[in-house]
Amino acid sequence: MAANLIAELAANTGSDDRLGSKEEVRQRCSVSVGTFNEALKIAQARGVVTLRRGPGGGIFAAQQTPLVRLGNQMLAMDESEHIVADALRMRNVLDPLVIEDALMYSSAADVLVMREEVKAMKQAMTDGDVPAFLHGNWRFQARVASISPNSMLRTVFLGLLEILERHAVTLRAPGDEPLPGLLQERFELYEQMADAMETRDRDAAMQIMHIHNNTGVQPAASQMDLA
Repeated sequence: MAANLIAELAANTGSDDRLGSKEEVRQRCSVSVGTFNEALKIAQARGVVTLRRGPGGGIFAAQQTPLVRLGNQMLAMDESEHIVADALRMRNVLDPLVIEDALMYSSAADVLVMREEVKAMKQAMTDGDVPAFLHGNWRFQARVASISPNSMLRTVFLGLLEILERHAVTLRAPGDEPLPGLLQERFELYEQMADAMETRDRDAAMQIMHIHNNTGVQPAASQMDLA
């Protein structure tokens, strides 16, 4: 909270403007010296403030690049009540780009890792361990995304997956379909995606992606626990 307040103070001043001495800013944050020092480290790591020593020194608003501003805005949205739905929507929109890059740049080693994740999901199904199955889902998607040479796409997509995993997204069986049947369907999609990556079958990969993104995964009723 103190780090966010420091960032807010910096955002409300001009670039390179002085926010005050360390003690003045600490008092505005209403925290102890130790807590403030840790918060200041966080704010500096985010690139929102700089610390200058000597006469006329203190804490100054940093000149932020567009990427730094974007990152800080993403941090501010992390607790939004719509964070899961928004992240799912963005993930689905970016998925075709991620799949295209994976088809173009994936290696035999990448496909092997995908198959290892598929194997882990199969074991989770056998054990009836739904959380482990879901974590396998995220790891598979992260592996596919990590192949992209587009650092911005890769970073944003992996960040969206992290949000979805942290805020608990679960599988919901439509109607009266039993959960084991749904898990089997999802498992087969990942198995087929690994096959499509190995054979560079773009049409199959895009079809699998469409089915995957339009069935099964929904925000959990509670965003605190995996169902």
